[in-house]
Amino acid sequence: MSVHSNSAVPDLLTLLSAVQQLEGESLGAICYGLGPFDGSLAEAQQRFLQTLGTDIASNIDGRVILAGVSLGTLIAELAEKRIEAQWLVPDYCVGLLPAANHSADFTVGTGTAGLASLDTDSCGKIVVEGTVPYLEQLALLTEAKRVLTANGELLLIGEYLDDDSRIERSELANLSSLRQLSKRLGFRILEERDCSEAGLASVRALEQKADEMQTQILSDTEVDVAALELAGAELRFIATEFEESRRSLKVFKFRKEQDSLGEYSNVEFADIGSFSSAELKRLFEESFHTEFDQEQWRWKYEFGNGRCVVARSEPGGNIVSHYGGAPREILYFGQPNVAIQVCDVMVLPEIRRHYGKRSLFFNTAATFLEREIGNTVRQLLGFGFPNQKAMKIALRLGLYEKTDDFIELVYSVPEKPSSALQVELANLEDQQQSDAIDGLWQQMATAFGDAIIGIRDSSYLKYRYFQHPFYHRGLYHPYLVRDEAGHPSALFVLKAHGDELLLMDLISPAVDIKPMLGEIVAFCCKQWQGRALKIWITRAWQEAVQLPDCVVNDLGIEIPCNSWNRGPDAETLYGAWWLTAGDMDFM
Repeated sequence: MSVHSNSAVPDLLTLLSAVQQLEGESLGAICYGLGPFDGSLAEAQQRFLQTLGTDIASNIDGRVILAGVSLGTLIAELAEKRIEAQWLVPDYCVGLLPAANHSADFTVGTGTAGLASLDTDSCGKIVVEGTVPYLEQLALLTEAKRVLTANGELLLIGEYLDDDSRIERSELANLSSLRQLSKRLGFRILEERDCSEAGLASVRALEQKADEMQTQILSDTEVDVAALELAGAELRFIATEFEESRRSLKVFKFRKEQDSLGEYSNVEFADIGSFSSAELKRLFEESFHTEFDQEQWRWKYEFGNGRCVVARSEPGGNIVSHYGGAPREILYFGQPNVAIQVCDVMVLPEIRRHYGKRSLFFNTAATFLEREIGNTVRQLLGFGFPNQKAMKIALRLGLYEKTDDFIELVYSVPEKPSSALQVELANLEDQQQSDAIDGLWQQMATAFGDAIIGIRDSSYLKYRYFQHPFYHRGLYHPYLVRDEAGHPSALFVLKAHGDELLLMDLISPAVDIKPMLGEIVAFCCKQWQGRALKIWITRAWQEAVQLPDCVVNDLGIEIPCNSWNRGPDAETLYGAWWLTAGDMDFM
């Protein structure tokens, strides 16, 4: 029940504090207890801390850091054994300290678990009490690796997600991800102890106490009815997850074995908040042989809330690997969800010597996929547009599976183009146009109940096209189509590509797509000096956009899905995606 997160303090912690206050048995602890639960919850918590203290006192080689709200009670015990220990309370957890008479002083730490304030190679053992959200797991292990001496030990006590088979988001770190990430960062698991039964019993004990003491809690503490109801709901939710074996309470013991990583022993992984975009210029240009576009990068990663994992050659060194993604709201078989387009996958050429499971590419990619894609994290699906070489490597490593091919249809130019379209340049700053486009999108979306499609409402279109640097450089040409009565009937976006015009996007009722394409072909020929129109689309939707006499070309691009982290399988996703050039971040 303890917390190591910058998120809001759960109401159940307030409830636990109130129960301890009324029982007069507070240990200054907000941790789980250890059975039997035939006495007070405080006694069970004492047993848990005593067991933990025994673990901590074994195999000591240097100073011990106790990072957590409940661990101060162990300072005196360790001092009796002549073990140097420091009690560290993260700055965002100071408010959780129970109003108990602590005999030990504590230091306020910064960063995940407070470890950022500690010196490098400064301690032999770190104990972190509290559930670490999955997005903070990388930072925690990275800081622990920095602070620990060679062969130092790390103990983690907290809740984890044991079953990620169903589509349901959770802030809990995935157990399989922790095991893999810790190995990737140079930690060996010495022990993994399951305490889930004790966790469930602790929750049930607190739930029973709250029921028995409800009147007294409401009259004698600061807990009100609303807070009590919220805490009760959270307790029931946690108990259910324990009972379903979805949630587990674990004690992990790791040993730092950095040399096991070989040539990458000093590599440091981090997320998007760890660097400035200017640091990527060399990596980008040497990877893609094109100039780094600062404006496009900002559009994607700042305005578009992009995600990434980077690897530095050493702490504070140059960035030598990057694996990025652009989140995208989607309809997943008719239901709102979120996907992420994998992009900007880069490894510095001079260290891109091999692509095995010990390579920097694999380690960066796997870390990203575990954090960003799957049943329980922020984005359910991943997709992208890798070339065939990159796809083959990812398939061989078990990172991706194939869901479709990306193809090109080039429409024939009519001899005498004739179009009845009433076409004008689109302006989504016009609220009437925006409302009309939202209506067209809703009509289009109804045809994709058995498919996966990125949401194409006016809000998305404004971001994707009108706020994109390419629009301000005159590269995008968005058009609004009106019917004979003057009502908006479609929106399409063109971009010059070679000698032809590329149809980036078309928003129209699905039944009108083919007739509308015929009209757009004629419009392009007439208004763009005879230039042909082409579309890029997933092969499964070829029939939906194919007109007579068009030429179909293979683009050499396969659409992948994540197969590394638990999520919808390739069989479910195969042929489901509607993707066009507008879904590509770099077009």
